Amino acid sequence: MNQRDHYINLHIKDFKRTLKKFIALKSISATGQDIQETVSFLSQLLKEYLSAKVKIFHTAGSPTLLAKISGQRKNNILFYGHYDVMDPGNLHDWQTDPFTLTEMHDRLYGRGVGDNKGQLLGQILGLYTYKQIHHSFPFNITFLIEGEEEQGSKHLEETVKLLAANELADIDMAIVIDGSFNQSGQHVLRLGNRGVLGFEMTVTTGSQDNHSGNLGNIMQNPALILMKLINRLYDFKTQQVNIPGYYDQVSSPSQTERTWLKAMPFNRANIQSQTGIATTPINKFDYYQQLMFKPTFNISGLYAGYTGQGMKTIIPHLAVVKIDCRLVAKQNMYQIQKEIERLIEPELSDGIVDLHYLVQIPPSKTSENDSHIAALAAAINAATGSVLIEPVMPGTVPNYVWTDILKVPVFTIPYANFDQRNHAPNENITVKAFTDGIRISYELLNHL
Repeated sequence: MNQRDHYINLHIKDFKRTLKKFIALKSISATGQDIQETVSFLSQLLKEYLSAKVKIFHTAGSPTLLAKISGQRKNNILFYGHYDVMDPGNLHDWQTDPFTLTEMHDRLYGRGVGDNKGQLLGQILGLYTYKQIHHSFPFNITFLIEGEEEQGSKHLEETVKLLAANELADIDMAIVIDGSFNQSGQHVLRLGNRGVLGFEMTVTTGSQDNHSGNLGNIMQNPALILMKLINRLYDFKTQQVNIPGYYDQVSSPSQTERTWLKAMPFNRANIQSQTGIATTPINKFDYYQQLMFKPTFNISGLYAGYTGQGMKTIIPHLAVVKIDCRLVAKQNMYQIQKEIERLIEPELSDGIVDLHYLVQIPPSKTSENDSHIAALAAAINAATGSVLIEPVMPGTVPNYVWTDILKVPVFTIPYANFDQRNHAPNENITVKAFTDGIRISYELLNHL
């Protein structure tokens, strides 16, 4: 057994006890419960375990911790994580107390254990293990740990902009530890993620619903106007977005990215069960290309008039649609917003429609030719025995703050199991995933 695994095995009970203390601090993002106590706990832990110099930056929401750790070389790598968690919801749906770490069937259960406290602690403990064995770090390390990720990282962009010229001026690259690794059980290295532009259009044509016999052909129907607006944005026949310039910067996978996609697992039966489609004509390459390299146009909510049982002959006075567009690298979110506003400008000017943006997170992409990829992949492989490289994460995280503001490459390495049940009852992380996270953090220092 190597030094790394010997030390981890020798101290795993202590590591779990530390995680138990962390889970007991509720740090609920929406309510702010135990936020200050959690910040104090993390600050003390970083100082004690890693000899870090810690600063706390207050925002209009929850504080952000910035920890600086000196190494032998001048290059500086930033590790990002978050300490806030989702509300546990109905406690009757939990098998255990969500804020008491409980080990069952080789899993650790508790709110935030997968998202993201177990992963965050895995980073800290991996560096701590390295320090205990080697007594110093090979390069400078910066931790940026926020407390509003579960609320959409509302003040992360503002904080990174504030720190960019000084505290974060010497960052060479960023590593984000969050999310779930592949369903196959293999750990992954992600080079990018899709962005998301979410907006709501509300059409109002009166102060109240009216009888369709009394005012039919007289009162405008907001649902019909809304359908017209949606058709202006999206062509249902061609299944293409009509927003000018929407596809201009969309590119296909490179040859290197195609090679990585070929190595990805593909389970047609799982896709069929998730989508409810009996026959799935899509092949592996098309499946991943659609998920990683193509933007989307999705209606996530639609409401107008009476939707109860039976018929109610009314002209509704209000119609609402919620739309989210997953954006890919190089698409300009702000230009797309301008084009949306231009397309519906007549109705905006007339005051018939109200447009409200709900989510605005640009996409992020690190080049497939980045020189750090080989070392990062080797570190994950050395820690776990395998690694998959995902060119793009289909979902959305705020990694644009590193690529667009700090102008550095960013890599995402999730430490939690695919079935972690984050945001749901009985959230968990497998003991193997927790210890693998510690190993990966250790090996990142060995290989970078």
